[in-house]
Amino acid sequence: MIRNPLSTSSTTAHLWPYFRSWWWSGLGAMIFAATVVVGLLLKRGGPKVAELGVDIQLSQERNPVVNFLSLAIHYGLGPVGALSLLVLICLGLLLLRRSVVPVYAFGWVVGIGWLAAEVVKRLVSRIRPPADAVQALIHEHGMDSFPSGHTAFAVALAWAFVLVVAHTRRARVWAMAAGVVFVAVVAFSRLYLGVHYPSDVIASVFISSAAILLWLPVWNNFIAPRLSAEPRTSVPGPGGTDGAERNISGTGIWPTMPISSRAKTAGTTTGPLPSKRQR
Repeated sequence: MIRNPLSTSSTTAHLWPYFRSWWWSGLGAMIFAATVVVGLLLKRGGPKVAELGVDIQLSQERNPVVNFLSLAIHYGLGPVGALSLLVLICLGLLLLRRSVVPVYAFGWVVGIGWLAAEVVKRLVSRIRPPADAVQALIHEHGMDSFPSGHTAFAVALAWAFVLVVAHTRRARVWAMAAGVVFVAVVAFSRLYLGVHYPSDVIASVFISSAAILLWLPVWNNFIAPRLSAEPRTSVPGPGGTDGAERNISGTGIWPTMPISSRAKTAGTTTGPLPSKRQR
């Protein structure tokens, strides 16, 4: 049965109701602000020898297979590739769930986590690692090293699968495990290509996660209740068209109809049968 795409149960609309508390928004805001401050301090101190050493060490251990995979991640999760992937996943959710609510939720989670990284890039404006020193396979010279947008997108995607797609505890555990591996691979590829410092990819995890934590109570308290509000249907009361109308609600497009205690069929009222008097 195809459900009404504009209606859903509250369990579907809410993203882990445990995240309704505004305490999560406060925690997210603090983590976000602290990570931005760390980025500004790192920028002020210039390239760190230890961080630059990690990129240089990776540049000396390259091989064609890892080169290909890292470049594939670079272009596949770039602005165009990441947006295309997001659209495809949302279309798949729409076909599988037959509801726009999971699509809204998934898109919002990924969008919030991804956009947060782009905002912090502009706030911090940290220069990329020197391409000559790290023998970068991708030459990027912009002031947008902190944090890594690719890693932030991977983190947001992992969050979205855990919060929206996985519905059982077992599925969530698997989604978390797969998400950790996915984020680690993407983060490694950014260092391997020589386009980010280690602190850039680590900051991406905090920035993206903090923005999602900050936003989840907003979704659960303001957006989800409106999406989960089911249509009210007016039906005539026991008195027919002259009686008072009652509002009922149901799930999907077939709401459950209440049954009157007095049923009328063909003009005859049903009731108790008369008993025979015994002599």
